[in-house]
Amino acid sequence: MYFFGYLRPSIIYDYIDFFPFTVIPGIIYFYLNIKRITNRIYFYLSIYLSVILILFPIAQIFDAKFLTTYSFPSYLENRELNKDSEYLLVIDTSGSINLNTFNEVGYNADVIDKPGNIGYPEAVETLLGEPKAVLFREIQTSGLFKVAGWNINIGNKNIWKLNLLSFDSDLHLDNIKLKESKIAGTGTIYLGKDLDLEELKVNGNFDIKVSNTLPIVVVGNVNVPPTWIDATIGYLNQAEKVYKLKVVVEEGSEVRFIDED
Repeated sequence: MYFFGYLRPSIIYDYIDFFPFTVIPGIIYFYLNIKRITNRIYFYLSIYLSVILILFPIAQIFDAKFLTTYSFPSYLENRELNKDSEYLLVIDTSGSINLNTFNEVGYNADVIDKPGNIGYPEAVETLLGEPKAVLFREIQTSGLFKVAGWNINIGNKNIWKLNLLSFDSDLHLDNIKLKESKIAGTGTIYLGKDLDLEELKVNGNFDIKVSNTLPIVVVGNVNVPPTWIDATIGYLNQAEKVYKLKVVVEEGSEVRFIDED
């Protein structure tokens, strides 16, 4: 289950912390095996250990709070950002990011509960200058607790500027006002109908899904649907409307645009 991306290696800690019910019965079982003692205790112990081996992975998949895996806090938030200030969101990670918005000020973050090589997140904020910055970075985390990446939500009552580097990410941009932003790495980007953004720079390998009610122009060497118009200024998804967003795809990138209903 670890190799299929469902089970985090911290399951080892879960078994060790419950050693009276896991490790000790296991030692007794192996002793009986070595001595080739197959009495009634051996039979019942086999059934018991089979249940334990199945129970703990299932408990981790369903985020059972009694496990050591979930005993360390991974969630963080700040709902007190200044509504009148602009904020630069900076993320530079080799892991994945799931980015979404919510109808409030501030931000929150948690881990993507899958195995990986990324530590738990922390946020560092700058208090001076414009725009103020919110920097997400890894904290030191045991190798067995590392995850695939982070789930990050930003409030749409703030004005944000994005500077993101991540891989195999899912970035949902809708119902929010953004300043000129840059996204690099790999993954999927969704540009929703209520996105308020003038220019987005993209560098990397992405599938970009565009709402059919958001007129955009794309500049660069890209793959677009056949219904888009190849104009002098770039590719237009809605030639009869004035574009609201300009997407600049930097050289060397592989980007495919997809019409989204």
